[in-house]
Amino acid sequence: MEIIKYILLGIIQGLTEFLPVSSSGHLILLEKLGLAEPSIFFNLILHLASLGAVIIVMRKDMFEWIKRPLSREAKWIYLLSVPTVIIAFVFSLFFEDMLLGKFLPMGFLLTSFLLVLATINRHNGKELNYKNSLLTGVAQGIAVLPGVSRSGITIATMTALGIDKEKAVKLSFMMSVPIIIGGSIWEGIKGGFTQNINILYALSGALAAFLSGLLALKLMVKFFSKMSFMPFAIYTFILGALSFAVQ
Repeated sequence: MEIIKYILLGIIQGLTEFLPVSSSGHLILLEKLGLAEPSIFFNLILHLASLGAVIIVMRKDMFEWIKRPLSREAKWIYLLSVPTVIIAFVFSLFFEDMLLGKFLPMGFLLTSFLLVLATINRHNGKELNYKNSLLTGVAQGIAVLPGVSRSGITIATMTALGIDKEKAVKLSFMMSVPIIIGGSIWEGIKGGFTQNINILYALSGALAAFLSGLLALKLMVKFFSKMSFMPFAIYTFILGALSFAVQ
């Protein structure tokens, strides 16, 4: 049934949005394999469902953010969002072919390489500062490329800069909020709000993305600081090789 496909796409989006394996890369790879259809509106719905999952799991931090919008940590997130937005905007205007999947194999392999580096990197308890925030923002901007995991590249960058993995995971999820909101608005402007889609299918996919996103987030927050990045590095390497095969 068609609705099953939308539910499966929602599950894949929810899980891969927060695990360091690239949600956009998975969806594009499925399209190349003929298992998914490109739809800006459906992608928009899935991202909003993922946003809901972040807000639920990180609700305490979100509440603190609302109470203290100019706190030190909030300021770093605002700052790092600036290079992210600039880089994403430049790519969307001048390198659209790369966003459509031509970079997909290299994106997966880059993610794999960064996760290997993060696995062997030592952390020394540093905090975000101007330099670290800007570098993390640049890394997050690069994640606009298919196959490059946003959570993977930001967590790897922060741990390379000396930030503890547990804190890097939390910050990565917090910094995803303005980016998901901004990305959703941009997709809507590009035509997502005007596309026709079966509402039941869209809502089923969104619910699947929300629930699987909750699961992925809770697993990441609870266990990821104690886990090795290596299984994800191997997985994204395999996806990179598969992407080369279907190019």
